[in-house]
Amino acid sequence: MENKIYYVNGHQISEIQKDLYTTEGLWVGEIDGAQVDTWEDYLNTISELMQFPTISKSLISYSDWISDLSWLNATGYALIIQNFDRFMSKDLKSKTIVMESFEEDILPWWQEEIKNCVVEGEPKSFNVYLVD
Repeated sequence: MENKIYYVNGHQISEIQKDLYTTEGLWVGEIDGAQVDTWEDYLNTISELMQFPTISKSLISYSDWISDLSWLNATGYALIIQNFDRFMSKDLKSKTIVMESFEEDILPWWQEEIKNCVVEGEPKSFNVYLVD
């Protein structure tokens, strides 16, 4: 299992979605990047989408919640960001931080690091699909 960020087009995501939505136990969420202009918009959107117990107001709380997700009772996670070219278009610095966070922290956490930090921590798939 390798957790990754995939850059795909609209035709590719249609086929991918069929597989994702029929995979038993997989949590799948979608964000319309055209509706998420800033860091604050992203925090509100991801908090609601992933049903965080509270809305994240900082990178620290966001990192805590997205590294837990126990309330989703899923065997893995897939996040689709449609219209990625417009995602966080009014806050490009924060967009870079979000993507680096996935690549350097979140995806490795779910792939391997969870075993070393959580009692009975189980690695899970977590893939991000960026659609333009």
